[in-house]
Amino acid sequence: MKYRLLGHNTGLAVSQFVLGTARMGKMHNGKSDPAEALQILHHFADAGGNFIDTSSAYQGGIAEQLVGEFLNPSKRDDFVIASKYCRTPLSTPARAAHGNHRKAMRAEVEGSLKRLKTDHIDVYFVHFDDGITPIDEIMRGLDDLVRAGKILYIGLSNMPVWRMASASMMAQWRGLSPVSVMQMQYNLLERTIEREFIPFAQATGMAVMAWSPLFGGVLAKETAENPEYADALFVLGQIADRLQKSRAEIALAWLLAKNTLPVLGPRTLDQLSGGLTAGDIVLSDDDITALEQAFAFVAGYPYDLLSATRHAAGYDGLGDNHYAVL
Repeated sequence: MKYRLLGHNTGLAVSQFVLGTARMGKMHNGKSDPAEALQILHHFADAGGNFIDTSSAYQGGIAEQLVGEFLNPSKRDDFVIASKYCRTPLSTPARAAHGNHRKAMRAEVEGSLKRLKTDHIDVYFVHFDDGITPIDEIMRGLDDLVRAGKILYIGLSNMPVWRMASASMMAQWRGLSPVSVMQMQYNLLERTIEREFIPFAQATGMAVMAWSPLFGGVLAKETAENPEYADALFVLGQIADRLQKSRAEIALAWLLAKNTLPVLGPRTLDQLSGGLTAGDIVLSDDDITALEQAFAFVAGYPYDLLSATRHAAGYDGLGDNHYAVL
């Protein structure tokens, strides 16, 4: 297992793959039963993985409980545990019990700490932006948790970039704990965060965790159930066949080449083992270009206009072009 810093705002080394636990805790609907979930956790640790991602909402809190059972108190500090608040473990929470506000934040962090059997959470995320709670309330509340020692680093997930930018600037201006990492959906079939989120992360030093790295398993399949994806998946298959790797391995290797931390969500030990082997693959520049051309997306306004204007002005080659049409 290789390791990377959790962005440029921390000195924390984390495994290049994150073990996601959203599917751990139940025996139906493609989820892992508790016994196999614990086997997956141990296998990930044996492979050198130290970064585990969970949430109060995963499997009604069962995922956090399983992570808590896995964590040996004597080895707690060997692992980086990320969790999230906003959705709560309840299927029908009371109106005042969920959202981004301080009341929900306080209740959920205390519940997560109990289920995880720990006195602190290493990375604590806002799971979803509720679009209502002021950024000031969110950032001051999270900063209070850092100062209280209940969490160490702040993360934001599934939030518009302008809200993330507001949070980042507020932390800087007011001396609050910075946002260290964002977690967004990112894969070959969902590249839209390259418009603004990736450049924003690069500018602010945030790490990027990529959830759904295989687009719900679509990128791992040999045949395209959706005709819209057929041509792109054919190119993915060609590269996989030439390198004698699976489609999933190539898709994950591409995410590693984009300097992100893919969040694996295995249901079985075999799925985990197959994902981890992608860490040894180094894609050539030609392979990366071929994949990105096959899975291209339209950047749209204003990026297409700005890219054309930059090109006309002769600015190409003068530093990074954040306005390139991808």
